[in-house]
Amino acid sequence: MNLSVLSKSGFSLDRLAGFCTVASAGSIVGAARGDAVRQSLLSRQIRELEEFFGAELVRRQGRGLVLTAAGEELAALGRNQITALGDFAANCQNAPIRVSVAASESLLQWLILPRLPALRKASPNAVFVLHHEDNSAIAARVQEGIHDFGLVRRKVDRGEAGIAELGNFQEVLIAPKALLPRADLSLPEALRSLPLAVPVGGALRTAVDAYAGKHAPKSGAAIHPAVECTSYLHASAALKSGACAAVLPGLALSEFQEDLYVRWSLAPLKLERHPVSLIWNQRNAAVRPVLAQLAQAIGRLLRF
Repeated sequence: MNLSVLSKSGFSLDRLAGFCTVASAGSIVGAARGDAVRQSLLSRQIRELEEFFGAELVRRQGRGLVLTAAGEELAALGRNQITALGDFAANCQNAPIRVSVAASESLLQWLILPRLPALRKASPNAVFVLHHEDNSAIAARVQEGIHDFGLVRRKVDRGEAGIAELGNFQEVLIAPKALLPRADLSLPEALRSLPLAVPVGGALRTAVDAYAGKHAPKSGAAIHPAVECTSYLHASAALKSGACAAVLPGLALSEFQEDLYVRWSLAPLKLERHPVSLIWNQRNAAVRPVLAQLAQAIGRLLRF
C-alpha cells in the first residue's frame, strides 16, 4: 500500500466529496444550491486539491465548469471510493445499499419494473434507484461512476465496460380489434388503413414510411398518423385510448390482452437490430463487491 500520497497536507475525504459534488452538478453554484458559504468552501476545496495533486482539475465554461482529463479521472475514482465506503458502512449497520440503474423510459417500464419482485428477491438488501436517461448518455455516466448500472440499446465495446447482453429489441404494430375493418388485415394494409401512433422521426419512422410507401397504391397517403410521439409510453397510452394502433417494443405486449388486440411483427421492415445490454463500471465493481454480485443476478433476471 502506497501511503506517500497522504504524507503531505491538502487532501481529505471531505475535499474529495466536495469535488465530486461539483463534478456531478457541473458548477460550484449548482453544487452549493444557493448557499454562499458552501460555494466559497467548494471553491477553496477544489483549489486545495489542485495544489495537492499539482494538476488542473476544472476549467470555467460560461457559468459552469468542465472537468479536465485529470478532473474526470479523479471524479470517477472519488465516486467509486466514497460509494464503496458507504457500502461498507451500510453492511456494518445491516442497512440497505443503494444501487442506481439508468435506462430509457421504455426499458424501465417494460423490462425492469415488471421484474422488480425477482430483483428484490435476488438482492433483498438493495434499494434500486431508477434514473430515466437518454440512451446516448447512459454509457458515459456509468463509466464516470454516476450510475452503477445502465441499460443501453447499442453494441458496446467489451473493453469499455462490464457487459451482459439481455436480448434484441423487436418492434411490433398493435391495434385494438375494434378498429379493424376486417380480421385478416396484412401488415401493409394495417399500416395504410389504420390511424397510427408512430415516432416523430428517426430510423424506425423512416422504415415504417418506406415500407408502407412501397406497398401503397399510386395515389393516397402511405400511412395515416393519428399522433406522432417522442416516447413509446405516449404511443402506448394512445393505443390504450382505443383511438389508434401503435408501433411499440415487443416488451410492451404483456400489457395488452390477446383477445382485445391484434399484433403484427415488423420483421419485414428489416430494421437494424441492436441488442439491449446491461453495462457496469469494471473499476467500480472491483472496489464494490456487491456490484459484481448484482451484475450476475441482474444480467440473468433481465434476459429476454
